[in-house]
Amino acid sequence: MRVLVLGATGGLGKALSRLLRGEEPFLSGRRAEPLRALAAEVGGKALPADLEDELEAKALLEEAGPLDLLLHAVGRAGRAGVQEVGRDGLEGMLAAHLLTAAFALKYARFRPGARAVFFGAYPAYVRVPGFGAYAAAKAALEAYLEVARKELRRQDVRLVLVRLPAVATGLWTPLGGPPKGALAPEEAARRVLEGVLREPPPEVLEL
Repeated sequence: MRVLVLGATGGLGKALSRLLRGEEPFLSGRRAEPLRALAAEVGGKALPADLEDELEAKALLEEAGPLDLLLHAVGRAGRAGVQEVGRDGLEGMLAAHLLTAAFALKYARFRPGARAVFFGAYPAYVRVPGFGAYAAAKAALEAYLEVARKELRRQDVRLVLVRLPAVATGLWTPLGGPPKGALAPEEAARRVLEGVLREPPPEVLEL
């Protein structure tokens, strides 16, 4: 199975990469040194790239080649009220969640029967004060995937949207740490792979 993990040096991406050790996965992230160390650990190949840059995203996907499984574990979090958030904050959130996914789907090449996995959010968890930009970015991602799913199905490529509860990763650091009861990244990754690799793959996987 030819696998590409995007956002591999994040908490969830790292846990997914370790579970895919035997597949010799391609791993991508912006931090080159941690990425190379992880690739050496799991027997994968490091492909450092900034996925918000379209040219870098294109080069990365071309180098990865035809895929059986793409895991888009990319994103950021932040808190700011609607009367406080600036243009940079809004655009940064949309770039991290939507643009990186759009570029991945634009340039990825898939084998028949491939799966591409993206991470959304339970609306009730994120449509709360201070999370307007984050909630909007996740909603935009989900809408984009709904359309992309219909287009790529013609190529026998299945898109899976995963909604996770809170996962204890570094994503929460700007917010003071993960909430109580957050899933360990290893447990979240195990549940994700079990769900997306089953037959037939679900369109939406809620864990």
